[in-house]
Amino acid sequence: MSDSWAPPWPAVVLGAAGALGLGAWSLAATDPPGRLLTGLAALALALGAAFGAFARPRLRADDEGLALRGVSGRRAWPWTRVDAVRAVRMRRMGLPAAYLEVEVRDEGDDGTDRLLVLGRMELGTDPVEVADALQEHRARAGRRRSGQGRSGQGERPDRDEDDQHHDDPPDGEEPGRGA
Repeated sequence: MSDSWAPPWPAVVLGAAGALGLGAWSLAATDPPGRLLTGLAALALALGAAFGAFARPRLRADDEGLALRGVSGRRAWPWTRVDAVRAVRMRRMGLPAAYLEVEVRDEGDDGTDRLLVLGRMELGTDPVEVADALQEHRARAGRRRSGQGRSGQGERPDRDEDDQHHDDPPDGEEPGRGA
């Protein structure tokens, strides 16, 4: 099972429409500074819309690892190379914002560390939900590597009657109160 996240299509379409509108405005403008500024804004919106349309999905995860698609292509990391996944909440200009942070190590001799930071617009959904889904994939991959599967083989309960620690009270008694 794999999950993927990408910019929402309505945002991509609005970016393309805004780029067309600003492009037309820059052609109709009579003052050179206005032409330059609206032309640059149209170019920025067009590049953003093109990126949102062609770099899809932006993030993909399965039980093998995760992959990020960007301007330079697609990069993938197995879960053994993912050091941390977290959602960071903060206030930006007085408004609540959340970002997904993923720490990864590249393969190779130098093992370069990277911090991937993705926001709501890049993911198309709440980064906290994406962090939860990535943690689930990562946990399933860890269970599979350690030999624990869905079939129940290799699994053992956290604690049973024979495995009780000496400092723990017997079941049903409160700590600190002996029989």
